[in-house]
Amino acid sequence: MLSATKDYAFSRDRVVAPNDLQFFNGFGGFTPDGKEYVIISRQDKPTPLPWINVIANKNFGTIVSETGSGYTWMENAHEYRLTPWANDPVGDPGGEAFYIRDEETGLFWSPMPYPCNGMSVYITKHGFGYTTFEHSEDGIFTETKVFVDCDAPVKFVSIRIINKSGRTRKLSATGLCGMGIGCASSIVHDAHCYRYRYGNGSSYCAKCIQW
Repeated sequence: MLSATKDYAFSRDRVVAPNDLQFFNGFGGFTPDGKEYVIISRQDKPTPLPWINVIANKNFGTIVSETGSGYTWMENAHEYRLTPWANDPVGDPGGEAFYIRDEETGLFWSPMPYPCNGMSVYITKHGFGYTTFEHSEDGIFTETKVFVDCDAPVKFVSIRIINKSGRTRKLSATGLCGMGIGCASSIVHDAHCYRYRYGNGSSYCAKCIQW
């Protein structure tokens, strides 16, 4: 259960786009200090092509577009993809997704535009080593931050939730991903098998490929 914050009446149904962006082109621009590129995303006004951020350490990394679509790799971004990637600049599909769901009404949406775009605006901020997404839907504000560890092969997706609806809410957050473990989907999907082992909250996946 998520109790309402005291200041829920302030900007409860939308996030406010910054008005001081440098070199603004109708979709986004740089912050005055030049440390972030801010993109304003709407259902009816997507960017012309995916605008991405590459976040990586020396052996592990991820690509994140302004919609939240992307994939994750280990050691080699082409040969050792852990989650699927499609070279589709129009649809911008991805193999990783997150959802917020109101368990009382059944209403659900994504904290980033992909895959389940909410009704209001999203603010995407590409920075050095991270990307954040701000969104407000049905009185629920979310701030999602994507980054990787400086050294370890670990990707973090942190979702901060603030209840601005003025009433107690029962919400769930769900993340899922497709397992790629290889390069081109047409190759690795020929023959494969998965094994999962759960212990202490962790998972293990193995894949056998018939070439």
